[in-house]
Amino acid sequence: MKNLHFIKLAFAGFILILSGIYSIGYSQKKPVTPPPSAGDKIGYNYPEGKSFKYLSDTKIVQTMDVNGQSMLVNISMYMGCEVKSTGKQGENLKLEIKIDTMAQNIESPQGVAGGPITDVNGKVFNMIISPSGKAIDVTEASKIVYSVEGGGENNLGESFLSYFPYLATSAVKPGDTWVSNDTIDNKSPNNTVWMPVESKFKYEGIENVDGIDCAKISATLSGTRKMTTQSQGMEIRTSGPFTGTKITLIAVKEGYLVKESVTTKMTGNIEIPDQNMTFPVVMDITSVNQIVKK
Repeated sequence: MKNLHFIKLAFAGFILILSGIYSIGYSQKKPVTPPPSAGDKIGYNYPEGKSFKYLSDTKIVQTMDVNGQSMLVNISMYMGCEVKSTGKQGENLKLEIKIDTMAQNIESPQGVAGGPITDVNGKVFNMIISPSGKAIDVTEASKIVYSVEGGGENNLGESFLSYFPYLATSAVKPGDTWVSNDTIDNKSPNNTVWMPVESKFKYEGIENVDGIDCAKISATLSGTRKMTTQSQGMEIRTSGPFTGTKITLIAVKEGYLVKESVTTKMTGNIEIPDQNMTFPVVMDITSVNQIVKK
């Protein structure tokens, strides 16, 4: 019974952490620069006044072993939004974002939780990004706060800080490769995430997707994820190495995101120091964000 009680605490804490993972995403915090070359200059340049509709879908499967007993958590999260350019601020883009829908569903030994997050439906905010996708200003998004059943409080600023995949800041030609090293460091009242990431990029060239000429950029990801959360007065730590892959498709002519898909796997441990408990955990995350027809 004692183990079952702490397992439930661990699940509660883990769900809080996963909400943080979803908000952070896997983009880098600063632009990456490949070696100089004569090639394609790929960047964001959303046509002013034209609206683009996106749907992101993230699925997380987490398995942990407690004294030989396997425990499973399935989390699915999706968000639909519309992106529209309202002009430029110097070289940067001013974007208007409207949230159409958001939901999070959690299945665990504790039961089923979550559902639609109606607090954000119809919310509109403005943000500024650089041509390479770096978020310059997400102040308005950060002011929109919402709660997730079983997952604590978040704000839209966390979700859009790395919504647009970051691109190379110089021209690239097919076959060019480059490496970026960065550290994601996110803190909130309930949890912290520290994640050094190495991304090895390759420009694959032009690929036609549904009649759109897209620049295709692949990446292999590796690093270490360290997460800490507070649940019912207890500190819960989750850590371990992870690896993954990412594919990004950008419309070459008009400069907008067509699709990003990310897959990662972490194998590590969950630790509850106060109770001197440690057990192994495996976490698989798949995430797709793509443009959809209206």
